Amino acid sequence: MLTREQFLPHEMRIVAALRMQGASDEQVIVRVKSENLFQYPTERMVANRATVCLRRLDAMVPTDAVCAARGIDPKTAVEAASSLTRLMASGTPTQTDQAIFYSMICRYDIVRELVLVEVGERLQNFDYAFTAVDLNAFMTRFTTEYPDAARWTEATVKCIKGSLRQTLRHAGLIGEGQGPESERLSPLFLDFDVERVLVQLGEQSLIAALTGRAVM
Repeated sequence: MLTREQFLPHEMRIVAALRMQGASDEQVIVRVKSENLFQYPTERMVANRATVCLRRLDAMVPTDAVCAARGIDPKTAVEAASSLTRLMASGTPTQTDQAIFYSMICRYDIVRELVLVEVGERLQNFDYAFTAVDLNAFMTRFTTEYPDAARWTEATVKCIKGSLRQTLRHAGLIGEGQGPESERLSPLFLDFDVERVLVQLGEQSLIAALTGRAVM
C-alpha cells in the first residue's frame, strides 16, 4: 500500500544496482542490512524498505496477459524493464527519477490511475490546475471504484494523499514549495532513453498522459 513508502530515490538506486549485479532478493536484503547501505540509524525498517524497492522493480515487467493486450513480446518486455533498472541504478538523476516514477506507476494502481486520468486528461486539455479539492475528488472516486480501497480508514487516505502529491512533485509533474505553484501541473519532459524504453513496453498512452502530447 502506498502510505509511508514515499519516492525512495536513494534506496531504489542502491537496490537497482544490486539487482543489476545479479544479486537475488535475499542477497539484496542481506547486503543492505549488513553493510548499512541505506544508512538508516536502526535496522528496523531496512528489510521492509528493501522489499518495497524489489517489488517495484518486479512490477515493471508486465505479465503475459498485459503484453498480449499491448501487443508486445514478453521477452522484449523483460529486456526493457532491465534497461529501466539499469537507468535507475547508474543513469543521470533525471533518468533515475523517471525510472523510479515508472516503477511506482506499475506497482500501485492508484498512481497509474492518477496519472492516466487526473494528470493526463488535464495536460492534454491544457488545464494545469490540480488542487487539494481535485485530489480529494479523485480519492473519493478511487475508493468507490476499487473494492480494496473502500476499507481504507480516514487516516490511511490522508497518508496516501500526501504520498501521491509528494510523488508527483518528486517526478516533476507539480511544482515545489507551498505557494500556488504547488497546485500547478507541468508536462513531464521525458528523457530520450526512458521514453524509448516505455515505447518498447507499449506505454504510449502513459507517455501521452505524462507529456500532454499525442504519441503514435
